[in-house]
Amino acid sequence: MATTATRKETPVSMRFRDDDLTIIDRGAELLGLSRTEFVRRAALHEAQAAILNETVIRVSPEAYDAFMQAISAPAAAPPPKAAERLRRSPPWDR
Repeated sequence: MATTATRKETPVSMRFRDDDLTIIDRGAELLGLSRTEFVRRAALHEAQAAILNETVIRVSPEAYDAFMQAISAPAAAPPPKAAERLRRSPPWDR
């Protein structure tokens, strides 16, 4: 027996300036959408863009090769002052 997933819909209340609503309503009308569907799609689009901007990095093939080379290379020796500090025991161990 097949089951259908139920989607919970939660109402969201928003306040808009009249001039913003005029623009939103015009955009919705041009696409043949209700105001609610237009705003829902716009909000989802912006949310997806924000998520992608934080998780996907696009680079040229050359930049990718350079990046892979850099992270695959052996670590460089630290500068002398840093090496000396790394040899010291931490203050909490003294």
